[in-house]
Amino acid sequence: MKEFIKKNFAILLAFILPVVLIVIVALSTYLPSLFLSTDYNFIYTSCTNGANYYSYRCDNYLQKRHSVVDDKIVVNSISPTQDSDNDGILDINENYTARIFLHDTEKNESREITLQEAQTLTLNSLLTSPDGVTVSSSYDRGADFFFIFDGGSSYGYYLTKGKNKDKLNLINIDQRYYYRNNFQFMGWILPGRN
Repeated sequence: MKEFIKKNFAILLAFILPVVLIVIVALSTYLPSLFLSTDYNFIYTSCTNGANYYSYRCDNYLQKRHSVVDDKIVVNSISPTQDSDNDGILDINENYTARIFLHDTEKNESREITLQEAQTLTLNSLLTSPDGVTVSSSYDRGADFFFIFDGGSSYGYYLTKGKNKDKLNLINIDQRYYYRNNFQFMGWILPGRN
């Protein structure tokens, strides 16, 4: 066996090096997200498309519909003359429906909750949790291997801390086309899980 390895060292190296490179790239990509965690869950809102299939600016409606006041979620009335997305259709005629979700960061799962449930929770509306984790959006262009293989790309929301990030599995996020405005972070739920 030793003689075979000595004679065919260059051939073995040609097969082993690409495998080692792929393992290193995979580990450097996925390993940091394994160590990212927070002790806090959060609340977010998302809206159904309403009358306009291309809900470009649903985020403007979401920002005006709910807010956090004195650590509680409140519902704001919408002016009958408001046109959040500037598309010429008043918001009351767009038939947006804001939905509220609780995201369990430990399980990376969301579930829809009622407004009454959300109003019983104490919220910290800062984007960064008390233990330093942030919810942010990101467009990732996947790794290109030697400019030959395209690693693809994806858009989504992530828990981030420093250079570490972990993709969130959120409900009802509009993944059509290039419009990613169907998400409004409301706040971290206090106290944490400890």
